[in-house]
Amino acid sequence: MRVRKFAGVLFSALLIPQFMAAQAVPQMKPFSADMEFTSSRGASSMHEMSGKVYVNHEHMRMDMNSGGPAGGAVTITNFATKTMDMLMPAQRMYMEFNSDQGMVARRPGMAPNIKPMADPDNPCAGDSGMTCKNLGVEEVNGRSCDHWQMTDKDGHVINSWVDQKLHFPIKSVTQDTTWQLTNIKEGEPEASLFEVPAGYRKMDMGQMMQGAQGMQGMRPPQE
Repeated sequence: MRVRKFAGVLFSALLIPQFMAAQAVPQMKPFSADMEFTSSRGASSMHEMSGKVYVNHEHMRMDMNSGGPAGGAVTITNFATKTMDMLMPAQRMYMEFNSDQGMVARRPGMAPNIKPMADPDNPCAGDSGMTCKNLGVEEVNGRSCDHWQMTDKDGHVINSWVDQKLHFPIKSVTQDTTWQLTNIKEGEPEASLFEVPAGYRKMDMGQMMQGAQGMQGMRPPQE
């Protein structure tokens, strides 16, 4: 039962955007916002997720509620140290990743790819094979944004709106996913939001994955 519970938490991990720490430390301005995400890719029905985003000069925190049995998860990314902690509040546990470790494999389109821009004047900087086109200034959720159309090497198009003051994307739309930030409040969030709470136990990702794989490999006896 314990491994099954952790497997459920791993599903929450599948909803977490992959960690792009290899880039230079972005110049971020502090703010907090509500997050909304919908996706129809890789699922028989529309998947919805909501949460909160907190940003200071070196960190980004995402609180996500997937609506599943695992409850939700929290990620805290430190762009200066190139590390990310994934917190599981229901289990009072956390896992740590660095830029040399990939996140668990996830179904494409099942996570909002929310991350700051290393160069807001060229969102494609650092993304090999990606091309960008500036479509002009538009207002999104009461904020003045640069509308960028980004196309990858396979021809997939992403429309992204980058806040001109925060230099941070606040909306992104693809063929089958949409995410946006609303209720944006400028200002420094509480410093404690970017720290692992006291009393959380650190988990080993390798052991957890081995346990989940072992459960998947078990088959009921043939009659």
